Amino acid sequence: MNLTGIVNRVLRSELSNGNQRMGASLLRLFFHDCFPQGCDASVLLVDDSARGIDSEQNADPNKGSLRGFGVIDTIKKTIVSETNCSSVSCADILAVAAKESVVILGGPSWTVKLGRRDSLQAFKAKANSDLPKPSFSLQQLKDAFGNKNFTPSEMVALSGGHAIGSVACTFADDTVRQVRCTTSTVLDPNSTRVPLDKTPAIFDNQYYVDLVDGNGVLNSDRVLVGPGSDRAGQVQTYKTSRDSFFKDFAKAMAKMSEMGVLTGSQGQIRRVCSKLN
Repeated sequence: MNLTGIVNRVLRSELSNGNQRMGASLLRLFFHDCFPQGCDASVLLVDDSARGIDSEQNADPNKGSLRGFGVIDTIKKTIVSETNCSSVSCADILAVAAKESVVILGGPSWTVKLGRRDSLQAFKAKANSDLPKPSFSLQQLKDAFGNKNFTPSEMVALSGGHAIGSVACTFADDTVRQVRCTTSTVLDPNSTRVPLDKTPAIFDNQYYVDLVDGNGVLNSDRVLVGPGSDRAGQVQTYKTSRDSFFKDFAKAMAKMSEMGVLTGSQGQIRRVCSKLN
């Protein structure tokens, strides 16, 4: 079975139907799955009080903002219907979908090892405590990523995930909100979005160009080049060298994809990604 081929085909169909944000949404979904506890598809589980599941989807950083669950379900169903194979975990699908989303939108590829099992529980408290916030300072970012064994350099590379997609105005930096989300034209800033860089449908290094030019959208973007930042040189390198960014991003994503992976009896292969077997 060609898992990558199936994932790629489903994603291209989704994107061709006008849902250009979906690639960014799946990359974010993968990050929000991996960062709290590991790449175990725990973020896909919905509330199930009978089985002790308090969904991570209700954590503050995730509530009402994560997307792509239906696409993951479609990939799962396509695998079963076309190959009669039920041994592909939802965690593996998430990992491959994140990589293929980046590739389809023009970004780099990386090797995704397979064999993950799906979590038997959710980790809402860890999602609340461990996921970086858009308001974070540079030191808070370093601490959050450092707690997951990522270096400051890897942190800057992974921040390049903001090369695609958009964010609700309510999360944008104060300056961005004042200029691009004014109350005179926006009644509900939660329903209005700002592109994270000037080419939100293309995975390129424009994000770093925008940072150097003072056009970062989130505070956690702007601090990478703000006063006293020791990361500004790396941002400048990525601004001038897309290849350097792509190489470092791919390496850091491969590392992230192996965080806290479950194998064997540590987990299960869910028949339906949103609930335990």
